[in-house]
Amino acid sequence: MAIEYIKKFEMLKSDRMNWDSHWEECAQYALPRKDDVYQTRTAGEKKFSKVFESTAVHSNELLSSALHSMLTNSATNWFELTTGDDTLDMDDEVRLWLQETVKKMHNVINGSNFHTHIHELYLDLGVFGTGLMRVEEDDEEIIRVQTRPIYEAYIREDAHSKVNTVYRIFKMDIRQMADMFGTDNFDNQLENLLKSNDTQKYEILHCVEPVEKDDEFDKKGFAFKSLYILKHRQLYLQSGGFKEFPYVVPRWTKIAGEVYGRSPTMKALADIKMTNVVTKTTIRSAQKIVDPPLLAPDDGYALPLKTAPGAINFYRPGSQPIVPLQTGSRIDFGIQFIEMINRRIREAFFIDQLQLNVGPQMTATEVAQRTEEKLRLLGPVLGRQHYELLKPLVNRIFSIMMRKEMFSEVPEVLQDRDIQVQYSSKIAKAQRSADADVLVKVLNVIGPVIQLKPEIMDNVNGDLLLRYVSKAYGLPEQVLRPFDDVVQDRVERQKQQQEMAAMQQAQQMADVANKAAPLMQQQQGA
Repeated sequence: MAIEYIKKFEMLKSDRMNWDSHWEECAQYALPRKDDVYQTRTAGEKKFSKVFESTAVHSNELLSSALHSMLTNSATNWFELTTGDDTLDMDDEVRLWLQETVKKMHNVINGSNFHTHIHELYLDLGVFGTGLMRVEEDDEEIIRVQTRPIYEAYIREDAHSKVNTVYRIFKMDIRQMADMFGTDNFDNQLENLLKSNDTQKYEILHCVEPVEKDDEFDKKGFAFKSLYILKHRQLYLQSGGFKEFPYVVPRWTKIAGEVYGRSPTMKALADIKMTNVVTKTTIRSAQKIVDPPLLAPDDGYALPLKTAPGAINFYRPGSQPIVPLQTGSRIDFGIQFIEMINRRIREAFFIDQLQLNVGPQMTATEVAQRTEEKLRLLGPVLGRQHYELLKPLVNRIFSIMMRKEMFSEVPEVLQDRDIQVQYSSKIAKAQRSADADVLVKVLNVIGPVIQLKPEIMDNVNGDLLLRYVSKAYGLPEQVLRPFDDVVQDRVERQKQQQEMAAMQQAQQMADVANKAAPLMQQQQGA
């Protein structure tokens, strides 16, 4: 019955009540175009009415752009696939299949609307602390994504703190309902509304949650049920299901026991509100200095006083002159105080880690090292995004493409193995390069010893060392040749060396025989 899902929705709505006011306040100061948590605003209404200082807005935009660049940059391959077994990954057939699969997935992602909506998701994470993206199958673009503000959705976790339920409420008019769901489930009243071209918008409830064992959705092979309900009529508009959870719901950071995440804006909200108040006061002080109030005697002037440029005020002879009121305002102190607060706001959004101050005396190596150090500092902060955003996103896209048979035949050795996601974004590479730096340091330390005792290098597997360091530093797989080809080249090279050695030996023996022949002839003649 539809009423059961509506009751669940009302319960989730009640549980989220405290978050609504918090989100509204954060959006007003850091993302004003989305400050309609209660959905009471009208289209075209002015935004930024409460913003007197925009450091929080710019910091959030910079954070979202940096996340897009470092985590999901369209110009780089920001994820790879692995079997979880390094030895198996180096098998040529497996390596080439994984490489080809990753390339196809990146092409699909870059050819869709993903990069437009992922940036919007990062903006929501910086303000609301929770993002909401839906990943759907599409006949033309293979996948189609849509990022919606989290205040449209109500979520629930499973026992492992993983979001597995989303109830989303949105509005449609009767014509839009017919276009999206068809009219098979329309009753007479809805049919009449459709004929009358009714333009009123009605609330639609979309419920996505895990299926129960042996129910109708489970028997159809779905892992999650999908129900669209016309809320005020308690009427099913469409029912179906998904093989995988269609929503990606990352949280920036989360307190144990809470379902929704907390954001950098929430952490800096006190400073954000303070800098707006101080900026407003400083503006008023500046106005008083530029256009100060006037002191005028209460007698001797024709009122009202005219303060416009070029205005003439008439007064009686002997009256005291009109003078400006000096308030002694310290605008410089207000500006210094604002800058101090803004530094704390920028720190909350990790702007120091995102921006690199390069001095004229720094070499390219020093710049690269400093960049990697800053990225490593962001690693723990963004670890949750790898688990809650990128992993389910890549898994969902992989499953969609697999069902559409877009990949080449899976190698037999991979038939019963799970494919895992490995991230190769700038941050992931910076983290892994730390291990490669250890190897470089070891080689630098033992370098003098190698010159004295070259045999100690027998302890090192050179082929594995090369491939490990190349992978850690993000060298493209296409650069490395298949290991079987390398072995074959070595065998052929050794064979050629042996043949040349044999030819040299034969030539030497021939030379010796040629030199010995005259001597033998002389001895025989004697």
